[in-house]
Amino acid sequence: AFSHDMLQESTYQLIPKDERDELHKSIGKSLVQDPGVADNAELCALAVDQTNMCKLSEPVDRALFARLNLAAGKHCIAASSYEQARGYFEAGISLLHAKPWSKQYSLCLELYEMSVIVSYMDGKVEAASKRLDAILANASFEDALNS
Repeated sequence: AFSHDMLQESTYQLIPKDERDELHKSIGKSLVQDPGVADNAELCALAVDQTNMCKLSEPVDRALFARLNLAAGKHCIAASSYEQARGYFEAGISLLHAKPWSKQYSLCLELYEMSVIVSYMDGKVEAASKRLDAILANASFEDALNS
């Protein structure tokens, strides 16, 4: 490890654990104030990296950052970073409503589909199979045929 990494980690450890979530949430929300955040790969990744380190409880925030995780994952695919893309898609899935197939169908389907694609591309066949099974069990007939 480099000395600046150790310094950064030591400084981070000085922040009380109960304040870290709020700090990450605040940074992530500040970064998404830019209207073009989803189109800017670096800004989008910075925002979701911050919020993926905390617990989001507000449904509006969860939906926003689920969509931004989708966008960040797509940027990673463009850079052939499939493992990182899968991480973003899985983080997005974890932010979905408790009943995502009925409450956030389109977003849910796209996150699941993208997770399947990058899982196969990254050699994670079992993970891809689980997500594909979920699509087949929950997607409309037409959407399931297109997957």
